Amino acid sequence: MIPPLDVFSIKNNESTWLWPAESEAQALEMVCKRGAGVYFIFSHQTGHKTMYQVEDTGTVQVMYCVDRDSELSALFPPHLPQ
Repeated sequence: MIPPLDVFSIKNNESTWLWPAESEAQALEMVCKRGAGVYFIFSHQTGHKTMYQVEDTGTVQVMYCVDRDSELSALFPPHLPQ
């Protein structure tokens, strides 16, 4: 079975696929361990894309969440799942 989430890092307006995740909690735990930066979690089940900022302190902040029909989808590079 394919995990329901994919986790990406965003750096210099480039996205890099990191790994699959079974849950949002698991995805966030993994990005916190990876360190400060901007991350994006894509849900195959809902089509939602959620962007997170992880601070040096380990604090995680939601930047925004869009669904597959949102105009904000244009903010994501075209090679990412839509």
